[in-house]
Amino acid sequence: MSEINLSDKVSIINYGVGIQHKLANLSAAVSDIVKEKDYSDIKQLTDTLIELMSMDEHKTPLYADTVIESIKEELIKIRFELLKECKLYEELRKTNEVYITQISTEIADGESFIRGIKDNKISYSDSFSLSELKARVKELKTSKTVAGTLNEQLSLYQKNSASFAERISSVINSLMPLWESKAALSANKESTQKAFRMLKALVDEI
Repeated sequence: MSEINLSDKVSIINYGVGIQHKLANLSAAVSDIVKEKDYSDIKQLTDTLIELMSMDEHKTPLYADTVIESIKEELIKIRFELLKECKLYEELRKTNEVYITQISTEIADGESFIRGIKDNKISYSDSFSLSELKARVKELKTSKTVAGTLNEQLSLYQKNSASFAERISSVINSLMPLWESKAALSANKESTQKAFRMLKALVDEI
């Protein structure tokens, strides 16, 4: 059990503050990371891609090959960053879980101490400090709930980044074969339309 001394009012007022600060700092860090994320570039790149690849062969600009290759390289870079994000979110989630365990211990120790007083196993003479301890335990429980929500958010962010990376991989893997076979596909209008509908559907998910 953590050392709890009702006669030390400062320590009671600050009970569990350390782990609360850790959780607050982690939450702020995650918020800053998420604010910086902007996936509009992915949409813009893939929209340009589908526009070029959907053109009739005789209308396709001469620079299309260069542009498509450039888009492919940019998407590969974005996929790499998304995979890095997945690892970062996993590390943050594990850190958050450690903090949740720590704050759970603080809560359990505080509640055990309070039960000891109720059962007359622990004597006390300062009702203010006891009330303050109860209030601190309640606040710690709130912080734990918030931390649990953050854990769920981190898992969601990780899944979203992984999903984006997977979809981009699918686009890249479909990109060059489809572009290279466009001349052959153009001979069969139905096959061409089907191929580009499939690619468009994939792009729209990004």
